[in-house]
Amino acid sequence: MKGAAQSAWQWLIPPELELVDGALRPRSRRRAKPVAGDALPLEAAVPQAVPVEQPLQPELARGPAQLLAHPQANQHTLLAGQSLHYRLQRSQRRSIGFSVGPQGLVVSAPAWLDLAAVDQSLQTKAGWIVQKLMQAAARHEESLAARIRWEHGGEIGYMGRPMRLCMAQAEPGGRAPRIAYREQALDGRQFLYLPLTQQAAPTEVKACVQAWMLREARAWFTARLQHHAQPMGVQWTGLRLSNASTRWGSANSSGLIRLNWRLIQHGPQVIDYVVVHELAHLRHMDHSPRFWAVVAEQLPDWKQQRKILKEHVLPPWE
Repeated sequence: MKGAAQSAWQWLIPPELELVDGALRPRSRRRAKPVAGDALPLEAAVPQAVPVEQPLQPELARGPAQLLAHPQANQHTLLAGQSLHYRLQRSQRRSIGFSVGPQGLVVSAPAWLDLAAVDQSLQTKAGWIVQKLMQAAARHEESLAARIRWEHGGEIGYMGRPMRLCMAQAEPGGRAPRIAYREQALDGRQFLYLPLTQQAAPTEVKACVQAWMLREARAWFTARLQHHAQPMGVQWTGLRLSNASTRWGSANSSGLIRLNWRLIQHGPQVIDYVVVHELAHLRHMDHSPRFWAVVAEQLPDWKQQRKILKEHVLPPWE
């Protein structure tokens, strides 16, 4: 890599994970039956829509008259008496879909459907949407409160448990380590030693931690794919680490698996749930009962792990 640490790692800046129900959402979704797909469901969704000319900045609800505004909102409406700025996306889908995440509400609607029909659908689900937006705002505030301190003594999640960041300075007459490494104490505490001084800039610390985590993620994910693929009767052809903003993982018919590298911050059982989920797509490229039967056969407690994935919100990587 070339250039300063900050610019060299710019492409690695990870997403805000738009988690709502923790499951993996299909690429397209229909009301009548499950549709082929492979990623985290962002749940869904509203009154006379008014175009918004300029994108809005994220805004947490501060009172009964405001709801979480999407930063890329292009529509405005009144929902249950509250002002709502949301993003409307047009596609070739045949039904309206609603997604609620940390950024706000995204509505996916057929290209031929007029705004009045979209608005009517939103009003029908007004109660559900308001509830999910308030929950998303609360989770967002919670994640902001747990921001990572990129400094000596800061903590970051790794394999479902906190890990202390330590700047490994050389002792008199000794040498500082050239690479980051992890140590675990007898009581289970984890420490990540970085080849940096305590005066290192936060951007440098973050880049060093992220480089280490990418290596760990690739090694662990590869091992778990190999562990589960054979008993499931599937063959994966490649692994790519994802930085997707809305998906924990995805799979295509050629056997290529994509997994969000920040999964390494979750516990091993949760990681296995996402791995098994994606491998199951190599048997069934949908979310039909047959698909879930494959998941359940390999991972009987998958519902519990999905619940943990839903409830454990990772702090922003910033």
